[in-house]
Amino acid sequence: MDMDVIMNPSVPWFPALPQNTLLLLCSNAFGNPVSSNNTLITPSPIPLSFVGNVAAIQAPAGAADTRIYYQEPDNSIHVLLISGPFTTGRWFGSELVVPAAEVQFNTLIAAVTIDGGDFTLAYLFFISPSNVLSGYIGTPAAGWVGGPACTDCITALNFVVQPGNRVLYAMGNDDPGSPAVLRVGFISAGAPDTLTEIDYDPTNGWRIAVLS
Repeated sequence: MDMDVIMNPSVPWFPALPQNTLLLLCSNAFGNPVSSNNTLITPSPIPLSFVGNVAAIQAPAGAADTRIYYQEPDNSIHVLLISGPFTTGRWFGSELVVPAAEVQFNTLIAAVTIDGGDFTLAYLFFISPSNVLSGYIGTPAAGWVGGPACTDCITALNFVVQPGNRVLYAMGNDDPGSPAVLRVGFISAGAPDTLTEIDYDPTNGWRIAVLS
């Protein structure tokens, strides 16, 4: 297969797949997926059925180790475990993170890691069926912790998101002197005409404010 096939979208180079199917293309071996004569070395595609958006985080350490979070058609949220960029890394597994009963169909998803290393502290945010801003916390020791019983999770704050909005973002900062180590932005049902942020720092805990 030559590069004309890649550059010309009218030329099919994958079999027909159902709508909303994500093709994860990771090489089977580390190295450049294009040979010296510009011929595509076709990897084995991994078809994934998904709804809504996806979110991804990359560890600064560990050769760009990557996690991609997406929603399955049954509403559950899963994570793809990938060792780096698709051109050099490989997919090495998938895991269930959030059970279907806790997630709104076509949910927004945001994710962030704030440990500055290799996913020793990760946060995943999404919307519940009752429009509550919800989250899970991931650590190597405990795995993913969340759900209605998680008192440390953002879910416990019971902030309601404006129904139908498409805004959700997360940012992290592992500098101890930062005003906030974690920030989550969304459209609140109580202030639907502006952005709302919830942030966290070890001294003050969770705080909320609108853009002003």
